[in-house]
Formats: sequence, C-alpha cells, structure tokens
Amino acid sequence: MELKEVIGKRQSVRKFKADDVPNDDIREMIDAARVAPSGKNMQNWHFVVVKNKGLMHKVAEVIRNKNEEIAKRMDGVDREKSDRFRKFADRFTLFFLDAPALIIVMTQTYIPSGYNEYELIGADPHLLDDLLSHRNPGMQSLGAAIEHLYLRAVDLGYGCCWLTSANYAAGAIEELVRTEAGFRDETYYMAALIALGVPDGEPKSPGRKPLEEIYTLVE
Repeated sequence: MELKEVIGKRQSVRKFKADDVPNDDIREMIDAARVAPSGKNMQNWHFVVVKNKGLMHKVAEVIRNKNEEIAKRMDGVDREKSDRFRKFADRFTLFFLDAPALIIVMTQTYIPSGYNEYELIGADPHLLDDLLSHRNPGMQSLGAAIEHLYLRAVDLGYGCCWLTSANYAAGAIEELVRTEAGFRDETYYMAALIALGVPDGEPKSPGRKPLEEIYTLVE
C-alpha cells in the first residue's frame, strides 16, 4: 500500500479473527518500531510479544483483580461510579483476549534536557514535574515507535488497538513480564498494551476534527 493509504486505513481494532500472526510478520512490525526517532537516541522501548493464551489470561486476571480492588474502595463513596468502573475493564481492555497476540510495551524513564540543571539551581518543583511528566520526550519517542509498529501492521494486513486503559494495573503486569515472560530488566516499566491480529470486519472511524480546526499557518 501507499503510505497515505496505510495512514488512512489505521483504525483501533477491537474484534479479531482467530488467524495466527506469523512470527516473521511480528518481527517486521517490531523492526519498524526499532527505527523510530527517539530523544538523544535513547531508543527507550522494549516490546514483549505474548501469543501464549495462558499468559494472556494471567494478564487479564491481574487487570480484573486490580479493577475490583479499586471498585471496592469506591463502594462506600459512590456506588454508581464503582459499579460503572467494574464494567470498565471488560468493555475497554479485556477484548485483547480474543486477539492472537498481545504486545506489552515497556519503556524507560527519560530525563529531559534542563531537568538536572533546574534541579541544580533549586527551581520550583512544579517546573521539574512539568518537564518530567507533561513534556517528557521519552513518551513522545515511545509514541513514535508504537505508531511505526502500528502502521507496519496495517501495511501487512493486520489491525491493532493501542491500549492504555489498563495502566492502573501496570505494576502487576510488570511483575508478570518479569516472572512469566522472562524480561527482568527493572529499569523498564509498562507504558501500554497493543492488541494485534487480523481485523474481523471493518472498524468504524469515530471521525476526526476538520483540518482547519487543528492547523495554524504563520507566513
């Protein structure tokens, strides 16, 4: 496909066929992510690809457990919201169980330019937090890598859903990555999940803002 067509066909896919995703195709996707740009060329990513259904169910179980743990603490505060949160994981995350592959995206902390210098001169902690969280180039780099992977998947005939809805259970998922998947580097933490497979049907686009609304040209 032409690049413009690949970009246009990219959608969040939540329904998948049972077809396997061959390992060679997965390597093509990860290789596309590998060449993405990153701040200071840190390449702050590692992709743990899970095709083992047993491990995928363990990931789902820790998400459900964390979901219920939070919901129970909400019960005495707002029962309506806690009941709604109980349904959250099933609706927005656990459909990955129907995908033939789940990619657990791991990343490292990126210390942005200016952070150590601000710290040295005793700058306002809000400035430090703003650099480290709101404007952190590490997450921008990771987003570029994920998008590269995503577009290569589309080009190969697959679909993905980029998931951050389970990040409240990230600590428990990280433990599974270390104990069950064998990736034990503790300098990495989980940033996202990607459900991957052959789309079942044509996903519907939720629509996009018109160009004029997101575009400012200064000549």
